[in-house]
Amino acid sequence: MVTFTNAAASEMRERVLDAIYKKLDEEPENETLLKQITLLNKANICTIDSFCLDIVRNNFYMLENLSPNFRIADTTEIELLKQEVIEDIFEKKYEEENSDFYKLIHTYTSYRDDTPLKDLVIKIYSYIQSNPFPDKWIAQKVEMFNVKDKIEENFSNTVWGQELIKEIDEELTDSIYSLESISQKLSLEPELDKFWLTIRDDIDKLQGIKNNLDNWDKAYEINQLFKFETWPRQASHLPLKEEAKNIRDEVKKKTKKVLDKILICNSKQANEDIYDMYPTLVKLKNLILEFEKEFSKRKRDKNIVDFNDVEHFALKILLQEKDGEIEPTDIAKKYKEKFSEIAIDEYQDSNLVQEYILNSVSNGNNVFMVGDVKQSIYKFRQAMPELFIEKYNTYKIKEEQKDEDLKIQLFKNFRSRENILKFTNLIFQNIMSETLGDIDYNISEYLNLGADYDNSIKQNLNAEIHIIDTAQNEEKTIEFQENEENDESIDDNDERIEDSELEAKFVANKIKELIENKFQVWDRKQEKYRDIKYKDIVILLRSTSNLAPIYEQELINLEIPTFSDSSQEYLESIEIQTIMSLLKIIDNPIQDIPLVTVLRSYIGKFTDNDLIQIRLSDKNDNFYICMEKAVVDVDDKLKNKIQTFFNNLNKWRKEKEYLSLDELIWKIYSDTGFYNYVGLMPNGILRQANLKMLFQKAKQYESSNFKGLYNFINFIDKLKMSSGDMGSAKIIGENDDVVRIMSIHKSKGLEFPVVFLSSTNKQINLNDLNQNVLLHQEIGIGAKYIDYDKQVQYDTLSKLAIRNKIYIETLSEEMRILYVALTRAKEKLFITGLNKNYEENAQKIFEQVQRYNKIDEKINPILVKRYKKYLDWILLVYQYEKENIQDYVELNVHKKQEILENLTKKEKEDSNIIEKLENTKMEKESLEKIETILNYKYPNLIDTIIPTKTSVTAIKQLQNEKVNSNDSKSKNSKSNKENKENIKKGYNEVGDIAIKNIEEVTEFAKPKFLIDTKEEKITSAKKGTLIHMCLQRLNEKVEYDINKINELIQELEMKKIITSKEAENINPNKILQFTKSNIWKELKEAKEIQKEKPFYINIPAKELYKEETEENILVQGIIDLYYIDKFDKLKLVDYKTDYVENNNENQLIDKYRNQLELYSKALEESFGKKVDKKYIYSVYLGKEIEV
Repeated sequence: MVTFTNAAASEMRERVLDAIYKKLDEEPENETLLKQITLLNKANICTIDSFCLDIVRNNFYMLENLSPNFRIADTTEIELLKQEVIEDIFEKKYEEENSDFYKLIHTYTSYRDDTPLKDLVIKIYSYIQSNPFPDKWIAQKVEMFNVKDKIEENFSNTVWGQELIKEIDEELTDSIYSLESISQKLSLEPELDKFWLTIRDDIDKLQGIKNNLDNWDKAYEINQLFKFETWPRQASHLPLKEEAKNIRDEVKKKTKKVLDKILICNSKQANEDIYDMYPTLVKLKNLILEFEKEFSKRKRDKNIVDFNDVEHFALKILLQEKDGEIEPTDIAKKYKEKFSEIAIDEYQDSNLVQEYILNSVSNGNNVFMVGDVKQSIYKFRQAMPELFIEKYNTYKIKEEQKDEDLKIQLFKNFRSRENILKFTNLIFQNIMSETLGDIDYNISEYLNLGADYDNSIKQNLNAEIHIIDTAQNEEKTIEFQENEENDESIDDNDERIEDSELEAKFVANKIKELIENKFQVWDRKQEKYRDIKYKDIVILLRSTSNLAPIYEQELINLEIPTFSDSSQEYLESIEIQTIMSLLKIIDNPIQDIPLVTVLRSYIGKFTDNDLIQIRLSDKNDNFYICMEKAVVDVDDKLKNKIQTFFNNLNKWRKEKEYLSLDELIWKIYSDTGFYNYVGLMPNGILRQANLKMLFQKAKQYESSNFKGLYNFINFIDKLKMSSGDMGSAKIIGENDDVVRIMSIHKSKGLEFPVVFLSSTNKQINLNDLNQNVLLHQEIGIGAKYIDYDKQVQYDTLSKLAIRNKIYIETLSEEMRILYVALTRAKEKLFITGLNKNYEENAQKIFEQVQRYNKIDEKINPILVKRYKKYLDWILLVYQYEKENIQDYVELNVHKKQEILENLTKKEKEDSNIIEKLENTKMEKESLEKIETILNYKYPNLIDTIIPTKTSVTAIKQLQNEKVNSNDSKSKNSKSNKENKENIKKGYNEVGDIAIKNIEEVTEFAKPKFLIDTKEEKITSAKKGTLIHMCLQRLNEKVEYDINKINELIQELEMKKIITSKEAENINPNKILQFTKSNIWKELKEAKEIQKEKPFYINIPAKELYKEETEENILVQGIIDLYYIDKFDKLKLVDYKTDYVENNNENQLIDKYRNQLELYSKALEESFGKKVDKKYIYSVYLGKEIEV
């Protein structure tokens, strides 16, 4: 009996034992049953790996160079060995100056390094291991490119041509169907006869290509001449005309896209392209086989094997080739005699190697295979659901056949409630077909209720779909109202929340509601209802690498116990990053980022101001050298910190020479107290377990014959890049009361009363389709045409064919993954996702539903293929089945702003603890004591919230608000009392603005060449920025007129610094006006001119806050212009594009006085001389204003 996991094997053994005991209760004297109990421990109930390992260990003598005491290497060791082998092979090839190797290097690598070719070799090697005869497979598939003698043959007859013809035929069929539908409507309106004739002409042309697809050259020639006729310009008031035009335009677009992508050359050219890649693929094949041979040798030298080896060794022991035929060996015949019955669990996840092995030990009619192809979700491990489907389609049910190859269908589902089963059935009866999903989901595939639930309690058990509409209202701006600093001036109340975080907050609050409202779940063991617990809930994500930490944090924020298992989360965790950074600088301290990471951590205990002071000792050198130089300049407190850190670092660097890696790591934990420190952090137990796991990995690493700190660091970095096997430390058991966050793949085989399927708006990952070489078990290799000498590369038709095949298989696999996700729920299912504009997207889906009728009770697969998100598939079904689905599904659409407001309201309610306590019966003394504790104010709170670094703009905004509060009682003004109240709440304006500035900066602007100028919007702030840019680029040696200014603008456009639309929005007269100012005259004779000069300056925090504090704030800014005139006077200029009325210059002076004072102070400290004059140049007024 073969199962998928060891846990499943153990459970199977227990179930068999329980069944025997139940039978014994009926027949207590049955000796055969009693004997079975004693024999059960010897029964072959195991995984396929264990079965193969048993075959190899018992028959190792049948294999060459395999020691009987070999060991199974773990994944880490195998990955390291692969890297070592490929490095050695490449080094050898470089030394030999191998011409074939250089050809591959030129073809498959960039100028940077040879990593892409190394990765390609290992990728193909790993892929072919799922084939029973990997060497033969790759040789055959490469030989398919040897079409030297078939250059003139019809490409339609090739395996690639047949696949591409299917795609063209499908697209043409869909296009003709769309045109026929609208043609019928047009034929009913005589007024639109011209348009009807145009549509009929389109149909005839498309049909002509479709009829000739069996002849590639003929189809190619027709396509070359094919052109859609011009749409008639006849006027008509009928809306059908516009509808017809829209449908035709859509058909034109997608039809031409497919035809121009595939029918790009005739048969001869297509075959020549494929043959041109044959020599390159032969070289690649030889390199792969050389790697395979050397890798195998290294494993034998170390006396280790991996699981691929075990399967292939078992295959060699059980099968042999004789006269070109594969037949069982004598050992296989013995196994056939030994096993009367063979049972295979999870058969849908078997691969071809496993199929050969199990067939070799069966007698042909004693195999019992159990599986569900709808749950085949391991294609990435080379599972072949086709094996299951082939038998499923050919075997007959018992009523139709009584002899061999019987099919038994299990109809009942004993897990889920009826509403979940109905929802799942409705979704997949509409979208899963033989075309997409590999099986026709019909009534015979339905999930039927088998679970016995008590329905006495009335509560909402409907599946709930929650869509968060993230559409934002655009704000209008006024010409010249604010300058470029407008972008930094963000309303304090307009707090920005990432959409994924918002969805996670929503889910976390839903879970909180379920717990607080005591949602009832059925306890099968106790046979009664009970209150829901955290462990009853799971959050399922398609991928956990980026999203799991976000969901975990939001649950923690609501004090909901949680656990997520993500390898990315482990490697990105703060404790692992800190220790890895420390190991990096122990190995080599001249690394700025790891060094600063450690300095800023608990281990270094340096503050931001400490780091700034160190950097100011030398702005150009690396940070380690800066620290050495800073010892001379800084105060005694910081000097002691630096010396202590150097002493510890030098000590660890010496100890690494004689301590093993794991001993060094544990000594670091001990010396720094870091292990105990992380234990006090949130999720401390998990963090400590992660550190222990790193220690164990280091120990395991060195026990695997790999040595050295440098190599260990590289190994961890490679794991990080490849999402390796270092999942988070396991600290929870099955019964721990926590909400679990896991991937859909890891949830397979599990069940939960309440399931949240979240982030369903994420697009299916199709990145693998863009690789240079694609692989398919049946069609073979899809190679991109690459000619290094001519610097030409493009996809060959072989690659396009395989890409199309893999695309369909990927969509099918994703459909099955969605099926697995929906069927994890026992009682309640929540589906959540984001949508940028729900109403618009829903309307588009509705239009498609109106256009496409169902085919055999299914949504047209062509339409389903267009959608690449789980949420879109669900919404598509919802539109088709509105009448049938609403009884057991609720669709809720939430506006982003509404959720934010509700969350803010809840937070305020939850925070008003004192008011709640006052309404609770409690002794006055206790209440006063609690109130005193809750109202405790840390005496140095201001120091904890003052930012260590801010910008001139942020300070300007704060001070402008103070000016405004003196002038008028505006809604934005704040009294001193309110300001102190804000500080008490832990909020400060400068810090908040600074944080928002950081958020702004991290949103990198889209490159100009990617911007669609038609959609580009030029705001008033943007116009100010453009004029500012032009002023900075003026050359004082040039005499400007309006033509010269226009030439300057045109030059910026030609260099792609600005777009054409931006150029149109620059007023050249505003720029010309500056060249007539007194400032410009002085610039032409100035001794020194500096533009756009960044600066940093330390100022006392109390100057900003008017609070008693000794802290300093590092202020950064950029001075537009300063110069030393011919009289050696230092002068400062700041450009402003604000709107201001004539004779109201004092508005600008009051608004920007403090900003210019900061600039002036920075210049005076830098030059050691006073600033003689400070100017604001008002672009709007066209004149300078002295401050």
